[in-house]
Amino acid sequence: MRDLLRAATGQRLSLPEYEADFYDTVKSVDGPILKTERMQSFREPGSPSWEAFAAGRWDEALRIAAEPNPELERFFADLDALDSGLHRLRIVELPLTPYVSWELNFLRFRAKAGERIGVLTADADGVAKLEREQGAVPELMVAGSRAVYEVRYDETGAPVGADKFVDHAVVVGCRAQVMSLLGDAEPFESFFRREVDGRRPPGG
Repeated sequence: MRDLLRAATGQRLSLPEYEADFYDTVKSVDGPILKTERMQSFREPGSPSWEAFAAGRWDEALRIAAEPNPELERFFADLDALDSGLHRLRIVELPLTPYVSWELNFLRFRAKAGERIGVLTADADGVAKLEREQGAVPELMVAGSRAVYEVRYDETGAPVGADKFVDHAVVVGCRAQVMSLLGDAEPFESFFRREVDGRRPPGG
């Protein structure tokens, strides 16, 4: 993926520009939306569940995460109507960081709402080989065959925007590599039950 992105020129978008552009692209998306997550810690200001977790209120964070989210369910239903869907590849390092422990609990409720999630460990053959050759898997959103967004973060892990790529070869190439990794990924629920369920992160 990184080899394709390095060889192309993207359009730099601020965070508001990225969010507006992405949701506009989704309205006419022509295939699955693929999301890669490789970083092991993010900041998510504005997320009540993350803010409770960051403040050390673990039980409150999980309670908030479990609250019904009709807007999210409608979003996934709309994607299904477009023959699309959001497919997330979560790459994790073991032992899990406190953030990833929280995030996987949070993602369990997104999976129940309709998100399709697969998990790979960073030492899995496909990930390890790719990263030896190209560096860390980038944080991507691949919107069908229309665009690839490489999401950018500041030094604290907070999102600041994205670089948008629309060159067909870049989009198709990134999509193929992500789909290949997703094909090797473990279903979210089995990974969650084995590595996460019922466990509190250090200090949680």
